[in-house]
Amino acid sequence: MKLLQIVWNFPDTAMQPFDMHYFYWPLQEAVRRGWEAEVLTFQVDSKQSAEEIIDGIHVRRCPAGGRKGKPFSWPFIRALLTTDADIIHCHGYGEGRSELSILAARLRRRKVIFTPHFHVYPYRRPLRELYDKTLGRFFFNLSDRVIVFTNHTDQQLQALGVKTERLRVIPHVSRPESLAMSMGGEEAGKLLREAGVTGNPLILGVGQLIERKGWEYTVRCLPSIIAHFPEAKLLIVGPSQPAEPEFRQRLLQIAAALGVIDHIQILQDNKPEFIRDAYCSATILTHPSFVESFGMVLLEAMTAGIPVVAHNGTGIPCIIDNGVTGYVLDVRDISKYTDALLSLLTDSLLRQRMGKEGRQQAVTRFGQARVAAQLFAVYAEVLGVANHDVNTVSHPIEPIVEQTTPVPGE
Repeated sequence: MKLLQIVWNFPDTAMQPFDMHYFYWPLQEAVRRGWEAEVLTFQVDSKQSAEEIIDGIHVRRCPAGGRKGKPFSWPFIRALLTTDADIIHCHGYGEGRSELSILAARLRRRKVIFTPHFHVYPYRRPLRELYDKTLGRFFFNLSDRVIVFTNHTDQQLQALGVKTERLRVIPHVSRPESLAMSMGGEEAGKLLREAGVTGNPLILGVGQLIERKGWEYTVRCLPSIIAHFPEAKLLIVGPSQPAEPEFRQRLLQIAAALGVIDHIQILQDNKPEFIRDAYCSATILTHPSFVESFGMVLLEAMTAGIPVVAHNGTGIPCIIDNGVTGYVLDVRDISKYTDALLSLLTDSLLRQRMGKEGRQQAVTRFGQARVAAQLFAVYAEVLGVANHDVNTVSHPIEPIVEQTTPVPGE
């Protein structure tokens, strides 16, 4: 069997913490099952090799036909029309790359899986909404299967007119190893201290500094939190975050007006070691984002054993088990969101209980072995072969019984 994966980028760092692991692990699993695995992607960096082998995965990078690997590159189109595979699995949406891949697969009578990596937003520019209802729906229904990450997106695509029998829900996988090497004991928080980060308790936010992430609403909770915890701080970090400068300025103006600007610290372009230290030093995670197709930071926090307070929109309630691994509620209700934050900040036993349950779900419900079995069952279904034929693993990953990262508060 051969799996060909079409993605917009496949850097060496796909195996590093907090990077594009969702492009790497399906190919890793294919190799482990004795499949031939190949990636067709773009040279988004002149330093990247045009062709190389990464962990048994054949990576081919075509010249990009424009910014961010637009598909109008003749080498890419030629590769689509000449590269053979039993299954073509394309990632992305609305940029032409996946759409071309689906057309090429159909032209060559190959099986094609479409993972859009997008969310049908509750608000949309008219042209994008028109695309969703016309060309988008056409390409979804032209695929053999469409894999989405949450039941929420599954329901929205059904409402859009995508055939139910083509849709499958398969979540992202957790990465316990990304936090297993975290510093413990006296070394915990060392990198944060070196960066001048203080705060007890420490409320962590991980993600882009943009308006739709909802940071403003957590900031509006801070006056009540500081009344109970004068040393509390909100730390917002992220790896190489795209930012909206005007939003950053407005966020700081709101904090100043509320008298909490000294209780906020925003650090961008963080290295994985720093983000790891932040996860393992934080008291709780706040995730007030309004739009998420999945929300990898939620899974990362669960893996670190940190309870989460998050907005109850889009796919977030499909990940956080409300009242078990954290709380999901309407972030625009400042009073209730503040109460949820305070309930965790004031109750260490509750934090420990939720943190342990979150960590357990991360390594079981979202564990790679379980999710991979779901993915390859879809491959078997599309190929018309027995599930056992594609799910036999020649060298399985050792199961993770207990995550080594201590739960904050223990």
